[in-house]
Amino acid sequence: MPAFDRRTVMLGAAVSVLFSGSSHAAPPKKDTGYYVIAEINAKAGSESALRDLLVPFAKSSRKEPGCLIYTLMEVISEPGRFLTFERWTDKAALGAHMVTPAIKAIVPKLEPLLAKPFTQIFLNGLTGAPANGT
Repeated sequence: MPAFDRRTVMLGAAVSVLFSGSSHAAPPKKDTGYYVIAEINAKAGSESALRDLLVPFAKSSRKEPGCLIYTLMEVISEPGRFLTFERWTDKAALGAHMVTPAIKAIVPKLEPLLAKPFTQIFLNGLTGAPANGT
């Protein structure tokens, strides 16, 4: 059995909560979208500055074509450790997001605030809400 560190267990728990759905969830469909979970960690003392960049970026990302969900979260017990949960209609929609002027503008501002490079996990949805968000 593989060994898991605390962060792996915590990330798994967060993902399971996010994917648990609600009582009014639609029946499963084959195409349920394209998902991303990102982790972004602030350098000590840069937590507030990083938060100030990420919150408006997340709000504007939600309005992009193909974005179904863009949720920015901060780990309660670890201020400055942020996770995003994103759902896009498909990989192409995420690709379009990754080359927007907003991405190009924020990346250089993020780099000096990060404790380590941010990570992304890309996932295909297999069950859950349909890609059209209904």
